[in-house]
Amino acid sequence: MKVEQSMETICQMEIICQQHRLLSEDDGVIRVPFLVKGRLVTPPQLSRAQVEAAFAGVGADAGYVQVPQAQLLREPVIDPHTLRYTGEYQYQVLPALDPLELIEMDFERLQRGPYALRVADILEFLERVSAQLQAGWSVLDRVRELSARTSLHPQPYLDGAFAGLLAGLDTQAGQEMIDRELAAWGLPGSRFLDGWVEVPGQIIPGLVPILAQGLPGGEIAAAQPQAKTLLRAMPTRQLHITAGNAPQVPLISALRLILTKSAGVVKFPFEATLPGALLSLAAYAAAPDHPLTQNLSAVYWQGGDERIENILLMPGAFDRVVVWGAPQAVASVQSRALYTRVVAFNPRYGVSLIGREAYDGDLAEVAFLGAMDAMIYNQKACNASQVHYIEGSYEQACDYANRLRDILAQWDQVAPQFLPPAVRGQLKRLRRGKYSRAEWLLNLPQGEFTSGVVVMAEEFDILDHPMCRLVVVRPVERLEDALQYLHAGVSMAGVYPESRREALRDAIAARGVSSIYPLGQCERVFPGFPQDGMFVLSELVDWKNG
Repeated sequence: MKVEQSMETICQMEIICQQHRLLSEDDGVIRVPFLVKGRLVTPPQLSRAQVEAAFAGVGADAGYVQVPQAQLLREPVIDPHTLRYTGEYQYQVLPALDPLELIEMDFERLQRGPYALRVADILEFLERVSAQLQAGWSVLDRVRELSARTSLHPQPYLDGAFAGLLAGLDTQAGQEMIDRELAAWGLPGSRFLDGWVEVPGQIIPGLVPILAQGLPGGEIAAAQPQAKTLLRAMPTRQLHITAGNAPQVPLISALRLILTKSAGVVKFPFEATLPGALLSLAAYAAAPDHPLTQNLSAVYWQGGDERIENILLMPGAFDRVVVWGAPQAVASVQSRALYTRVVAFNPRYGVSLIGREAYDGDLAEVAFLGAMDAMIYNQKACNASQVHYIEGSYEQACDYANRLRDILAQWDQVAPQFLPPAVRGQLKRLRRGKYSRAEWLLNLPQGEFTSGVVVMAEEFDILDHPMCRLVVVRPVERLEDALQYLHAGVSMAGVYPESRREALRDAIAARGVSSIYPLGQCERVFPGFPQDGMFVLSELVDWKNG
C-alpha cells in the first residue's frame, strides 16, 4: 500500500518540481528550469504535439530548435536490452535565454555579496546543497532514470556519475582544494581567499624612488615608511562552457566557481542538461538567498550560437572563460575571447606503456590493469587509455592483445555499451580501408562489435579513434621508442612495471604528458590535484598586490 506523504516531509526540491511541473516526464516531454543569478526561470508549458510540430519544420536529425519563449531539445530513446534506438524521442523544454541577463557589472554588489564571504561560508553552503540532494532522493532518482533513457554512457557509469554528485560536494575535499591550489609562501589557500595576507620578502623599491632622493625635497622619498607586502586571491566573474564526454564535468566546473567565491555562469552540455539543472535546483532549494546562489547562473544554449556567445565573450563581460570540448569549440571560444583570460581543457587522451617485464609473470594480470585504464568513462574521458605501447615483438603484442580482448569481453557483460550507427559505420570503414592490414581482434557476439583490440606496426592517427572500447596495441623494440609518440595532447600515461615508470617519468613529463601513473591507476584523483598542468583554482582567481 502506498503511504501518502505530507508536504512537510517532502524535500524542498520535490515541492518546487511539483509546483512548477519540472524534471518529470509528461507524455515524453520534460520541463527543465534555469537558474539566472539565483532566480528560478521555468519554461512555458508545451504539449508533445506542439513540440513535435516545432521539430517537423527542421531536419530529421536535428536535436535542437528555438520557438518563442523556449528552447527545445530532442534525443533518441535507447532500448536498454537491445542497445538500439527505439525510434522514439524524449523531448526537453527549456527557457529562452537573454545573454545580457547573465552578465554582472555591479561590482559593489559583488564586493558586498560573494566576494565578502569566508571559506567557512562556502563550506556551509556546500553542506546545505548536499543535504538538499540527499533529501531529494526521489528527484535524483527520477532525473537519473530520465537521463538513462537517452544516455550514451553505460548504466553503471551513469549511476556512478549521479552518486558522485554528493561526493563532489564533500566539504573536507573542498577545503583541501582551496588550501592546496591557492597555497603560497607556505600558507594555506584559504588565508588568501579570505582576505589580505602579509607575506615575507625583500622589497625592491624601483628606480624612480632612488632617483627622487637626488631632487630638491628628496628627503620626502627617503622618509617614506616601508609598506607591508600583502596578497589576496580575489574572486572573479566566470563563464564555464562545459562538455558532456564525462557526466561529472558540469559539476566540476560549478564546484570550482563556488570554491573561489565567484559569480558566474555554467553552461550545461547537450548531453547533461538534466543533471545540470538538478544541481542548480538543489542550490536554489537549499539556500535561495545565499550570495553564492544569488550570483550563480546555470543555463543552456546551442553551442556556436553567435547571438548569445558574441555577447558573453565580448571584452569585459567576464574575467575568466573556462571551456571544455572538441578542438573546434575550444578554438572558436579562444578566437573570440581575445581580451579575456581563457582556461581551456582541450581534448586529450591517455596511453599505456608496458615493458617486456609483463611477459615474465602473468600476462593476463597486466592486460587486466591495461583494460582498467582503457575503460575510464568508457574510453571517452581525457585520461582513458586509447593506445598501448608494449615492448616486444609483433607476435608478443598479439599475445597481449588476445588477453586484453578477453578482459574487454568481461567488461561488455558488466557494463554493456550503446554504439550509435555512425560509430559502427566508422569501425567498418577503418577495418576495411585505412587499417585493413592491421590485426583486428574483436568481440563480435551475434556479429556486432562490442569491444576489441587492433594490433598495428605502423603509426595510428589518433583522430581516427572512435572511443568505443577499441584499444590500439603497438609493439616497440624498446619502451623508450614510444616516447616519440608522446606530446601535449596526451594527458595520462600508465606505465608497467613500477621500475620502468620511475626510470621514464621525467622523459614522459618533458614531452607534455600531465600525469604518469602505475598501469591500472590512471583514474585516480585527489583534492587539489593539478589538471592539465594547472592548479585550476589559482587560474580562476586574480592574485592582487596590496
